[in-house]
Amino acid sequence: MHDEINSVLGDSSDNNIGSRIPSADDIPKLQYTEKVLRESMRLYPPVWTIGRHVEDDYPIGEYTIPAGSSILMSQYVMHHNPRYYEEPERFNPDRWTEEFKTNLPRFCYFPFGGGIRGCIGEPFAWMEGVLIIATIAQKWTMRLLPSQRIKLDPAITLRPKYGMKMKLIQRTKQ
Repeated sequence: MHDEINSVLGDSSDNNIGSRIPSADDIPKLQYTEKVLRESMRLYPPVWTIGRHVEDDYPIGEYTIPAGSSILMSQYVMHHNPRYYEEPERFNPDRWTEEFKTNLPRFCYFPFGGGIRGCIGEPFAWMEGVLIIATIAQKWTMRLLPSQRIKLDPAITLRPKYGMKMKLIQRTKQ
């Protein structure tokens, strides 16, 4: 998986804005960059689980969650479910076609939560994330260090336990 991440961020970023710094007006042009962010958020959602308090008995299929219960919903678990994602452990931004997004059942992908408790900052976070990735990839190729050990630390947010040690290689002007 690490080689796939390196090749995407290092060699396949959108290149249709020239050498100027990308702006919010460029978001529609940065479709592949958006797919890279979407896939990254699928594999490693910063909020990996959310809790809710059940106020009234809530039937789900043949089960009923009793009032007063606490439940956990895990983005990480849903985002890695092979029922919804072919090769769920593989970093594959190309999976995010319009057809795939349209046919994905609700709450099979929810890196920002959802419903009335969804993150109010989600639209800004998508814009900011796409622009940051595009800006960095425009000037740098990023390579994960071969000795890098990736282990997740699922605290309040999901993060790499040992950080993400990368080698940055400055792109040459073309």
